[in-house]
Amino acid sequence: MPTPRWLAVILALCALAGLARALLLLAHDPLVALANSYDEVRYTACFNLYPDRPSDVPPTQNSPEFPYSHYRFVPGASPICYWSSELLLQGTVAAAFALQESVTGATAHSVRWLGVLKLSLLFFVWLGFCRAFTRQGDHVSALANGLLLPLLFSDPANTIYLSTFYAEWTALLAMYALCGLILLHHERAPTRFARPALALAALLLAASKIQHLLLPLACAGVVLGLGFLSRRRWPWQGSALLAGALFGLALQVIQLGRDSDAIRAIEMFNRADVAFTGLFPNASDPTATAAQIGVDPACLRFSGKRAWEMQDYPGHACPSLKNLSRARELAALLRDPALSLRLGWRGVLALDPWLAPGLGLVEGADFAPLPADLPTFSSVLAASPLLRLLLLAGPFLALPLLGFGRLARGHTRWLLYTVLTVVIMLASLGVTLLGDGLADTPKQGHLVINAALAWWIAVLALAGARMSGFERETVTAKADRAR
Repeated sequence: MPTPRWLAVILALCALAGLARALLLLAHDPLVALANSYDEVRYTACFNLYPDRPSDVPPTQNSPEFPYSHYRFVPGASPICYWSSELLLQGTVAAAFALQESVTGATAHSVRWLGVLKLSLLFFVWLGFCRAFTRQGDHVSALANGLLLPLLFSDPANTIYLSTFYAEWTALLAMYALCGLILLHHERAPTRFARPALALAALLLAASKIQHLLLPLACAGVVLGLGFLSRRRWPWQGSALLAGALFGLALQVIQLGRDSDAIRAIEMFNRADVAFTGLFPNASDPTATAAQIGVDPACLRFSGKRAWEMQDYPGHACPSLKNLSRARELAALLRDPALSLRLGWRGVLALDPWLAPGLGLVEGADFAPLPADLPTFSSVLAASPLLRLLLLAGPFLALPLLGFGRLARGHTRWLLYTVLTVVIMLASLGVTLLGDGLADTPKQGHLVINAALAWWIAVLALAGARMSGFERETVTAKADRAR
């Protein structure tokens, strides 16, 4: 069916506004991006790519004070190659850099090309969903999807990852593709490419970061569970998701089993962050908790410190950290419910600000914040705790309304989307707190705020369509097609 003129105009404006907003940051001079906290090295080492710095600076040294706009190849410096779906984008750019170097002899390569690739890929996925929802006659979903580009994806809290070698943008893109495909194919027969597309999205999300290895599995559980409850059969969408999620999980399990000095160091830093920023500061009896997890009570002097704030390598400063396992961590949380509640609540509070703090954002400056000419919704949320709480609580409060009675029967897609949002938020925050404590919550829990904001944008699109009468057009169109 033809696209209504009002919808075509709004989607065109969304495209222009979203691209303009993202390009303002991407083209900013000096470069605006998130500085390297060492995480980037895990990925760039796969291609021997490192910041273009003087030769006396170790290639793998982090640079938390500011980002670098140019990178160069330094063979033989690789400490580790961390597997991630992010490598698909980085590998494409690294190949282009290598080609450029062989043709022109240039040794310094602009990281902005990676930003262009990341933004272009998201834009084409966004465009595809706009077209798909419009062809279905679902104008409300098309409108909600359209608004995501200028209001969510182009916010500096997200675009700050464009010109970087972090995996957050890839995880966000995979999560977007996964949810979009689930909603697009809700209660529809499978098409030729639907099953592999859902499986691929689940695989890419699971493989994006270690923190997300179980997230697509949880999403598959939601689709399978709700589908079985409503129709007493397992939906094909859930089976496709499950296949991709299990494959991605297997990949990450293999990665976790790899043995190297770098991986052991990462694990030790994570143990320190869990113990000293998560468990001990929130325990009812820190000494008893230390005994339960096998950590020397003398190490309580580091309580409240992040691993990188300790004067020595965590494994040397507190050798008994090697005894802290996931099983002992979970046992401590179960034995002390107050600890679990405090950690969860402080984890929610620690999501402020949305824009990842603690690292420099402007090249050549010293821990400079985001320039004033690049406004972000993160500052609005930081200034209003009540708004932030409402943002996070909205999907949870909506569940009882969508879960019972006539409202639920008439809005099965909304119920599915709301449950997905809740699961994404809970799983992302839970894994962040269990795997990294409160050391870097805004960055590691990046998907939590994104999921909540996307849900609210969809709610506002639905409300606007209802008040304008546009939702009735969608319902009438669907009824005509059914007849």
